[in-house]
Amino acid sequence: MPCLAGCSKSSSPSSGSGGTPAACTTGTCPDCCCCVTSLNIQNITKIDTADQMGHSFNSVIALSYTGGGAKKSCVLEWWEKTNVPYVSGMTADVWTDMTQNASTAPSFNASWGARTEPCPGNETVTDTDPPALGRRPGRTVTRTLEFKIVVKSGAGCSCANGSLQLTATQVLVMVNGSPDWANSSFTTP
Repeated sequence: MPCLAGCSKSSSPSSGSGGTPAACTTGTCPDCCCCVTSLNIQNITKIDTADQMGHSFNSVIALSYTGGGAKKSCVLEWWEKTNVPYVSGMTADVWTDMTQNASTAPSFNASWGARTEPCPGNETVTDTDPPALGRRPGRTVTRTLEFKIVVKSGAGCSCANGSLQLTATQVLVMVNGSPDWANSSFTTP
């Protein structure tokens, strides 16, 4: 039974002949705990336009919520490391949490920031990421982009998974402004 502002209804029948409801049992509601139940990469598709080459993919995060008191939200960390930085705040070959990067953090509002956190209940958050290289005449580059996506369950919550993470690697090869798809890839372990 869901918690009601500081108490839960007793399961005993109404008392007295006047139909007075049974007293609430007082106590603290358990916290509304977010638990990550699954994390997957799906729908990997090739991006091959006159302006760019790359891949688009969905990260699909399943969450469950129990309790009804104060929220203990799940936390998303989206780590990327590349040899060819593409936004300010990135350093070559150093992991960057894109949810904390001023250039990219707002892009997570459309997916992760829009979760409703139904307590009790379940929800699925899908984030679409289209990492790509800009095509221009004469550009020759090999970019390796590694992903480490981490979802942590609410702090102090008793969840089957304290956290889940997945990794992926994208390699994009461009020669003189043309994609080299034979040597390009998007892989997940």
